[in-house]
Amino acid sequence: MTTAKTKVSTIATVIVALFIFTNCLISYKDHPKILPLPSEEKTNDTNFVYALPTFPQMNLGGREALKNYFQNKTRFKNTVEGVDVPKSGYLVNVKVNYRSPSPEATVFLGISTLTATLLPAWSTQDGYDVQYLLYKDGKKVGTYDYHIFRNYAQWLLFVPISWYNFETATEREVFERTTLKFFEDAKEHF
Repeated sequence: MTTAKTKVSTIATVIVALFIFTNCLISYKDHPKILPLPSEEKTNDTNFVYALPTFPQMNLGGREALKNYFQNKTRFKNTVEGVDVPKSGYLVNVKVNYRSPSPEATVFLGISTLTATLLPAWSTQDGYDVQYLLYKDGKKVGTYDYHIFRNYAQWLLFVPISWYNFETATEREVFERTTLKFFEDAKEHF
């Protein structure tokens, strides 16, 4: 009897989890889906240190994307994670602040969640504010600010079109692209 209850409980949990993750649509403004960015050839012997933040909310791959980009996709051979500004070389200190949905959107998201998404909810203002602080040879040489806006919607009727999420950029891809943009904007210092 307990085995049957355990199996039913496990099956119910899987069904609820699938339901929760297939009735929402997420996209990032100004960030269409693209192929993964290639790695650069490791040609620069200069020390490169990067400091990563603790993400202020549930991490959907942004922190891992930053770490992977700094560790594997830059042209620096000597890349380490740390917080100390090197006397010779670079430090990039990344700050990430989560931008919450508007108060109205938060209320509707709560009501939608409480009704098992029978009622729709959406947000167009949440996302991240990302700041890259660049230090070169012990001195701060620049601050670069980027804003990532996310569209989020949830509703029971979105289950049949949840495949749309595979056609949009992921948080990981967006943070990778934002880091590439930082390197392009700061190229005068490298």
